[in-house]
Amino acid sequence: MTIRSDPGTESPARAPETLLWVVVCTCWAVTVSLAVAGGHDDHDAVLGGSTWPSPARLAAFAAVWLLMVGAMMLPTVTPLTRMFEMVSARAPRPEAARAGLYAGYLAVWVCFVPLALIGDAGVHALVGAWDWLAARPELVLAATLIIAGAYQFSPLKDACLTACRNPMGFLWQHYRRGPWAAWMLGVRHGLSCLGCCWALMLVMFATGVGSLAWMLALTGVMVIEKTSRLGPRLVAPVGIALIVAGAVIAVPAMAHGGNDHGLAPGVVALLVALVVTAAPLAASAVVRKMRS
Repeated sequence: MTIRSDPGTESPARAPETLLWVVVCTCWAVTVSLAVAGGHDDHDAVLGGSTWPSPARLAAFAAVWLLMVGAMMLPTVTPLTRMFEMVSARAPRPEAARAGLYAGYLAVWVCFVPLALIGDAGVHALVGAWDWLAARPELVLAATLIIAGAYQFSPLKDACLTACRNPMGFLWQHYRRGPWAAWMLGVRHGLSCLGCCWALMLVMFATGVGSLAWMLALTGVMVIEKTSRLGPRLVAPVGIALIVAGAVIAVPAMAHGGNDHGLAPGVVALLVALVVTAAPLAASAVVRKMRS
């Protein structure tokens, strides 16, 4: 397959990318507005605290989830979409192909919603049936952080990150003309992104989907991991930081049935994670500067 862009058209090929960033900014603006208005984007508020939410609440949560995906995940796919816009410029119906790419990508994350909610409902049922855990709800957050941290070191995470970091190679292998092929390309890329980021996104369930600080931190991590030269050096520190943050929450909860920090567990976890992530990166930067 030969990947070429049309030299004469689509200097406005920037237009679809601009539209993508408009969508991202809109998602962030709506999310911030909902949080400022009273945290109605928190998933427990949307689900009403019920173990098995009603269809209407599921639909509401799906809308909130898509807002979060738009805000957090779309910035990470811009390298692929930029290249796709160029290579699809000469194909018939390029607009339909681009729409297919985005639709396929979002479809993967929409399909993840029921799985995430089944797991969330299972956790609610476990907490409701186990008095010891109900007295220590921080352990749910701690377990999620530790799982997400451990996943940072998994071969699947590494394989999916490798695919996401090489959009040209991804297109070279999978690009075909036509809206249906673009849909399948979007699904393939969505699965790679899901493989990279599902554990980090689940952290949002434990901290509360309305936690803007966690949203900003996790978005930064995912964008850097997938699109920056710093990405390979960030994966391990983030994994260690999440595990340490989970332990900091879990130890006092198990020992005393609560935390002794005077702060919300999510805030404590975020502060610990930021410090533990920044420390090795700063030390590495100092060492490289000394050597140079």
